[in-house]
Amino acid sequence: MKWLERTVSALLALSVLAIIFGSTFLPMNDAPSHIANGVIAHKLLAGDSFFAAHYRFDLIPVPYLATVLLMVLGLPVLSPLWTWKLIIGLYAISLPLACHFLSRSVEPPRLSGDDSTDSVAPLLPLSVLAIFHWGYWMGESNYLLGQPVALCALALLIRTERLLSGSFFGFLLLSVVAYLCHIYALTMLLIGATSWAFVALLAHRFSALSSHKLRRHHGIGLAFVYALFAVAAYFVLFQHGSDANRGSLGFDLSPKRLLHMLIDPFDSPEPAPRITIGLLYASVLATWLWAHRDRLRLITELVQPALLIPGLTLILAAYLGPVSILAADGTQKEGEIAIRFVLGGFLLTMLSLRMPKLIALRSPRALLVGMLLLFAGVQLSGALRLHRSVDAKLQRIEQTLLAKVPAHSRVLPLLDLPEAQWRDYLIHRLGNYVVLRDSYSPHIFAVRGQHPLRHLPWGDQREVANLHVTDEEWRYYDYVLLYQRSRKLDASLASHLTPLGSQDDFHLLQVRRPTATTTPAVQ
Repeated sequence: MKWLERTVSALLALSVLAIIFGSTFLPMNDAPSHIANGVIAHKLLAGDSFFAAHYRFDLIPVPYLATVLLMVLGLPVLSPLWTWKLIIGLYAISLPLACHFLSRSVEPPRLSGDDSTDSVAPLLPLSVLAIFHWGYWMGESNYLLGQPVALCALALLIRTERLLSGSFFGFLLLSVVAYLCHIYALTMLLIGATSWAFVALLAHRFSALSSHKLRRHHGIGLAFVYALFAVAAYFVLFQHGSDANRGSLGFDLSPKRLLHMLIDPFDSPEPAPRITIGLLYASVLATWLWAHRDRLRLITELVQPALLIPGLTLILAAYLGPVSILAADGTQKEGEIAIRFVLGGFLLTMLSLRMPKLIALRSPRALLVGMLLLFAGVQLSGALRLHRSVDAKLQRIEQTLLAKVPAHSRVLPLLDLPEAQWRDYLIHRLGNYVVLRDSYSPHIFAVRGQHPLRHLPWGDQREVANLHVTDEEWRYYDYVLLYQRSRKLDASLASHLTPLGSQDDFHLLQVRRPTATTTPAVQ
């Protein structure tokens, strides 16, 4: 019964929304910077003189603008933290809906004498649970928003029957939206659409591969996506004239990384036990094999090639693609490169499986239903604990330390955690005072080719782990917010700072202005 899987999916989605909206601060690493970018844009549009003296936005169409645009739309009527939660809630709802829409856009082939299968049955609950994957905890909101956009754009391309149609216009529009979200969302659409076009081309000869054949308007749509990608690559790599986003590429083709890609769609700083993820995949595979035990030679009746081939292509791109961009000295400039394709590849692959409907609690269907519910309980309980613990800590920090920062202050964030774990970065909310106290932070995300924001007077963001502070900076900043476990300050910092308070490894310190005899910093 379709109502069962839809009811389960709806209940899971409501649980996810309750977790998101039940927190004041979401445990997402990049969240403070993204929220601050929206606040800065809103303040600049309102003519705020303090923000105008510290920030500017260049009119450059880099493909990372979705979050700022949505924040600017919400801030006139909502607080920054609530606007952010609405944006994340939008992602949480749109991802499973996009999966459902895409699955229905690819007409499944009928099984011989059997109508008891439904490709969507296991997918919607899994797409809800995959909301809390590593990209969520990293807080990469532009990338997150781009996932459902790319899936819906692919669905509209597949559904398009003629050039002058609402579906084709919608595809063009969503392709532009994918551009505005993230270059990896646009690349995911490009890879998915290209591999689907290959299947649709072969379907002219092998009709079982797809009910949709490749037409001229599909080629026009593909050309449009490739043109958008060329524009995005220009602005990300070349327009700014610097070495940002450029360098040698690092690869990792180890079997361990390949196996870890099975975990990535559900990865978390507080991960589910590996055995539950293994049981989840085993139950899906066992249910699929049992349902088709008499048809194992008829591959096109077991899967939908129009979704399986794009899914496997994205997974292959995630494995064979670069894991990082390296500087000349071999250090990592940017990580998590090709791994961003794993989520889309996983969802498309799961969508392609022809699964039995969840209509009765008997083997093998009971195995699938039971495992889905067990995994949902493990995954959501872990997410709930993480949200509650991080939110409680951040509220303590806000009430104890950030409340002491006067409005329109210049705050220098410093991070001294040489053995930091993934979970530690969920709490280094070193931009929250921009959001809560209308202050200035040099750490707000501003990288050439990735964001139009520029800092005044220094341009790009200042690395938070750079503990060397110049005399010019000591004269510029009012406060330091230090994140370190040790209570003892380094001598180079202690001589310039007066402690004001500590909370949960965070330390607020006021800058003592250097005397006129202080040797100026070497320029």
